[in-house]
Amino acid sequence: MIQSVKVKNLTLSKDNVRKRSREVGLEDFAESIAKNGLLQNLVVTPLKKAGTFTVKAGGRRLRAIQLLIERGTLPADHEVPVLVLANDDAASVGASLAENRQRVPMNPADDCEAFKTLITQFGMTVEQVAIQQVVSVRFVEQRLALANLAPPIFEALGAGDITLAVAQAYAITADTDRQARVFAQMQNAYYGNQPDNIRRAILNGSVKANDAKARFVGREAYVAAGGRIEGDLFATENDENWIDVDLIETLAASKLEAAAAELALAEGLAFVTPIAATHVPYDLERQLHEYHAPARALTDDEIARVETLSAENDALIDQLEQELPDGSTEAEAANARIEAIERELETIEDARHEIDPALKAQIGTFVYIGGDGEPRVHTRLFSEKPVVDPNAPPKESGGVAGDGDAGDGEQGPKLSATLIDELATQRRQILVAHVASDPGLALDLTIFLMAQNVVFEQANIPNHSTLKSGAAGFPIFAFRDEGSMASQTIDDQRQKLDTSWAGLPTMTARFDAFRALDDEARGAWVAFSIARTLEPTLNVAEGYRSNGFHDHLGRLLDIQVENWWRPTAENFFGRVKKTVMLDALEEIGGPILRGRYKDAKKGDLAGTCASLCNGQGIVEAEIREKATAWLPEAMRFDGIEKAARTPLHSSFTDDETGTDPDEDEDTDLDTGDDAVIDPDTHDDEEDFSQAA
Repeated sequence: MIQSVKVKNLTLSKDNVRKRSREVGLEDFAESIAKNGLLQNLVVTPLKKAGTFTVKAGGRRLRAIQLLIERGTLPADHEVPVLVLANDDAASVGASLAENRQRVPMNPADDCEAFKTLITQFGMTVEQVAIQQVVSVRFVEQRLALANLAPPIFEALGAGDITLAVAQAYAITADTDRQARVFAQMQNAYYGNQPDNIRRAILNGSVKANDAKARFVGREAYVAAGGRIEGDLFATENDENWIDVDLIETLAASKLEAAAAELALAEGLAFVTPIAATHVPYDLERQLHEYHAPARALTDDEIARVETLSAENDALIDQLEQELPDGSTEAEAANARIEAIERELETIEDARHEIDPALKAQIGTFVYIGGDGEPRVHTRLFSEKPVVDPNAPPKESGGVAGDGDAGDGEQGPKLSATLIDELATQRRQILVAHVASDPGLALDLTIFLMAQNVVFEQANIPNHSTLKSGAAGFPIFAFRDEGSMASQTIDDQRQKLDTSWAGLPTMTARFDAFRALDDEARGAWVAFSIARTLEPTLNVAEGYRSNGFHDHLGRLLDIQVENWWRPTAENFFGRVKKTVMLDALEEIGGPILRGRYKDAKKGDLAGTCASLCNGQGIVEAEIREKATAWLPEAMRFDGIEKAARTPLHSSFTDDETGTDPDEDEDTDLDTGDDAVIDPDTHDDEEDFSQAA
């Protein structure tokens, strides 16, 4: 019930949700209460001492009144109206929620006009209006932007013909003529009431300030060249829209061309091709020959120096771990020396990869824009024609030893084809028996064969092994994913692989050089080679895309999909049924959030869901946190692998159990996740995804 209580008998609850910025605007708020009185009661619960209460809702009001009492504006025994609740946390939270939810909301247009009137007619500042209405300054600015919409759009908002989200989409530009033109175009357009479509039409391909290309150009250079910028008040971050896209492209291309020319001159390369994008297109790479510079062996002096530096480095590390206290002068000196040792070792290693100037004049590379807005040099080298080493001795006839032929010269007495096959089989058995007894060499061979398959995927280099690590094809040939965070990461991983062994002329030399790589370099090759073989799967109940084992791998790797992929209107919400979107809202915010949008049109609902899941919705912090982590079930790694309905037979167990493996030769086994074969992922199909 409502009753009057003296302010001195009220204390602020520790459960009050406002923890920070309690003093911001308190002076103006107190002045407003002194002038207009307290317009709203406080919500309290009783304390143990009779007649005393703790304030659950209205903490800022209490602090403002206490400030007025301290200054003598109000008497010491001043009383305020309070709603007294039972001392029940659930009831307190419910009342606090009802205080904000149970009022009938104003029409957005009326709301906007009222904010505009307070400022234009009564001379209030944006900050004063925010304090008076207990809203943020940004909220007031948003309402003012809507109040200045083109008249046809504002009238449609007032009449309820368009939603608030649609009006906000038009308000991202202050150009009312452009607003009106797009509004007229969207009247008869399919999905013309979808906010994302409206924003694209309004901005006409504008670029966000945090776009990689914009960051590469730089705000100062863009503005100096006459570039125009517009702010978007309805984004969660105070980012900007750079609307002169052609100018951005021109500035980026010019800056990148200058960087490419400088690099080509400094490195003596035949060409450095600038790519004004965040990745080098695979199709462009395929038009060139990839060049792999072999690393020379270390000289005796270099070997001795490396051994000396390595020993010194190990000794310093032991001292840091066992003797030198953290933060001491000696420890700092030891760390500085370790860094110097690492730099010298890197210099020695780099010297092994130096390329003859005569060869550099035939090769080149690419320079492009990284996702962080910084220029990046492609780590791989290419040539327009096969590289010719002018210092190499002339080749003799007979083929390339090690890559398909036994070498030049006499091959001994001519043998019949049948005898050759029989002898080859027997020698193969001997070789297999020995490789199988040497796990270290077998592991090196496994990694090498897969790595060579990656490097020479487009070349015909026989390795006389059935082991392959071909990249799994995408099920949709035309689907492009190069711009995603995951694809860019894969490209970065590919560029960091050590290919110093790949430029050697024979498979024997390549294998020996590959085995000489350190464990980390060889480990990177096996990880990349194996990873690229994984086929597209999804966490769905059934079908050939279902594979619970991949879900198991995802859990082992602790993959947080929400950090790599977010659902948008284009890639998910706009392509599912309305009930799917409403179910997502209910999962995020419960029945209340679902009910709020149950009558929305499908296009508007898709835009709302996308904005919410990308952190752009105006909702409570708890709901926003859930929304930015929400994923459709299919994208989660939650699937559990199903066991085969029919027992699988193995040649290792059949002998023990007495089972004849031939009995089940024609049995159609249902192997759970792998029971259905996808006809679209045939190994022989050429697919652009081999770029991975």
